[in-house]
Amino acid sequence: MVVAFALMAVKTDAQDTLSPAVPIQVTPNDYARFFAGLPVRAQSPLQKLMTQPAAVAHTVETQKLTKKWESYRLSQIRTWARQEIQPKIARQAVLKYMFGGPDFVHVATLFPEIPEYVLVGMEPLGSIPDFFQMTPAQMNSYLSHLSFSLRSISERNFFITKEMKEDFGKEGVDGVFPVLLYFSALTGHEVLDARYVTLDPDGKPVTCEAAAATGVWIQIRPLNPSPQAPPTQSLYYFKTDLSDSGFKAGTPFHKFLVARPGGIGYLKAASYLMHTENFSNIRNFLVGDCRYILQDASGIPADFLAQYYNLTYYGNYIGPIDMFSEFDQPGLRSIYQSGNVKKLPFGTGYRMKDEHSIQLFGVRK
Repeated sequence: MVVAFALMAVKTDAQDTLSPAVPIQVTPNDYARFFAGLPVRAQSPLQKLMTQPAAVAHTVETQKLTKKWESYRLSQIRTWARQEIQPKIARQAVLKYMFGGPDFVHVATLFPEIPEYVLVGMEPLGSIPDFFQMTPAQMNSYLSHLSFSLRSISERNFFITKEMKEDFGKEGVDGVFPVLLYFSALTGHEVLDARYVTLDPDGKPVTCEAAAATGVWIQIRPLNPSPQAPPTQSLYYFKTDLSDSGFKAGTPFHKFLVARPGGIGYLKAASYLMHTENFSNIRNFLVGDCRYILQDASGIPADFLAQYYNLTYYGNYIGPIDMFSEFDQPGLRSIYQSGNVKKLPFGTGYRMKDEHSIQLFGVRK
């Protein structure tokens, strides 16, 4: 089923909610642009809300955040990827971003012309709010909380799963759906469709009601496409357990990935989970499946990855942060000490300072 974006509302007193009366249609793209602080179409019902103080403040805050994010990180990532990564890869059909949660902005910046993006996390799917049934105070609370969540990832470039679990459900922001729409607009896309999905026993996505959903699917289209860009792109987010007890051969999500062989694997701030035996299934799957892998030190162990991929090393490895000190990689440290590495002009993962960050780019042997 298509996510319900049709609402029933007319404006009443400024202190009241917008009470049901006349059917109106809010499109997924309306919401995406509203969340991102961008102008909505003149005929959109959300246009009526744009002059409310909460919406005005959100627009100002979000545009300021976007400008700052673009200037100090995204532009550097985009330039680096164009020079170092994109010329080395053939056109790929799918990108697989495990443990990334709803972080679409970074993969869209690194790999902007992938027909299909698959994101996985443990954050709840959530819902799209009905602003017309909110008081001004409720809308202000919702948008302020959403802005706080977005400001958090812009400052450190990844979501912390524990924080997301604590954040979602408060102030009406109950999951990743609004964040994914926000990132779709932020990265220069028009949202054509948005649906809840689940996977059938064969691993095929089917639309469903929210209560039965295990993922969301968003169809997007680049606003300023290059000649090589696909006409439309699919963005999937699945809430699923990637530990060995949850990810195994024959499960629907495993079949879903098997039906999309090869492509690019991306790993960032992955909690060193694949350095443990509890996540050996997904580690071995990615290494055996992906044609290319781009990751920081917290993804697949570098020594293991180097057995199957020709690696290019970027940045400066100074070891893991304190909370992951047990996952230091002596072999990786030795490579970086040899000086056979290339510069990295941006911070990423747990090491957010430019001078302390690394990227490993692997091409299957």
